[in-house]
Amino acid sequence: MGEWRTWRSNPANNYFAPKFSVDMWFDIINLQLVDDLLEVVKKNENLYQHHKWEHYNIFQWEDKCILNLKDIIKASYENFCNKINCSKEKIWIRGWVYPQKSGMILKRHYHAIHENAYISGNICLTKNNTTTDYDIPYLGWITTENSKGRMTLFPSCLPHSVDKLIDEQRYTIAFDLITEQGMDYFWCNNNSQSDPLLLAVEL
Repeated sequence: MGEWRTWRSNPANNYFAPKFSVDMWFDIINLQLVDDLLEVVKKNENLYQHHKWEHYNIFQWEDKCILNLKDIIKASYENFCNKINCSKEKIWIRGWVYPQKSGMILKRHYHAIHENAYISGNICLTKNNTTTDYDIPYLGWITTENSKGRMTLFPSCLPHSVDKLIDEQRYTIAFDLITEQGMDYFWCNNNSQSDPLLLAVEL
């Protein structure tokens, strides 16, 4: 069913008191599906060597395991929305593979920090002794274990990082969910022929 975690400020008594609300959702994906995904991911490694991620969308692939994953992500997203009483949107998705190699660190970053930023996610495809750390506003870092098959949904604006990899390799699928309103804004205002959002597909 998934696990919900939240961090919220107390009601503010003045203009300058801190105001924040962060919700995250954790799910577990069937390990057989994870192994199938990993097999497909490794077959396409030429697409994302040298850390390229902008020029493809893994959710455009027609492999059965990818189609199954889209259904799982959509169901998890809907469960997340139901849990926090947030209206479900018609959403689009773009995803990529992060092939972390031994000694690499994924530095602090966020996926989107604009008026249409929505939800991002990651899925661990391999078993590794690493964590993904999320920087909660005002409170600091929280640590989550990167167990094989774990899927995390979080606000796209939330900074996060991954510690140094000791093992040989670690594969993750990362993705962004975008509302239809966000996509409409993009289509009306984009001037780039290579923007990654051009590859987004409806979930």
